[in-house]
Amino acid sequence: MESRRKSAGQTIMADINITPFTDVVLVLLIIFMVATPLIFQNKVKINLPQSKSEKTDEKPLKMIVGISEQGDIYVENVKYDINADVEKLKSKILATVGNGDDSTLVINGDKNCRYDYVVRIIDIAKEAGIKKIMLGTESKK
Repeated sequence: MESRRKSAGQTIMADINITPFTDVVLVLLIIFMVATPLIFQNKVKINLPQSKSEKTDEKPLKMIVGISEQGDIYVENVKYDINADVEKLKSKILATVGNGDDSTLVINGDKNCRYDYVVRIIDIAKEAGIKKIMLGTESKK
């Protein structure tokens, strides 16, 4: 029988294989890259009215204004008062999308909100120089 002793010149190599660790880190990075945009979506629950028209393939939307059933105005999850914050809303619109030809504003108004609030947001956007104003709807299923 042969003995399994180490000769005097041999040493034990203790290397750590980091390939599986790198694979796990890269998978986690991809998961976070996909999940991050979902975290920053509009957190205000707005019940949109339904439309029969299909989705169109237009340019990406520049700015979304939400109007809750109670009449609260939300821009990027910040609440504005339609009566007191007209100038703040106008400056926020100008700072976010500007007033160029391709400036687009989407109004996501709850189907039970007062029509007056939608018209006032349209007026504020027109005063700011926005040329394209869209109303958000959900497709009927």
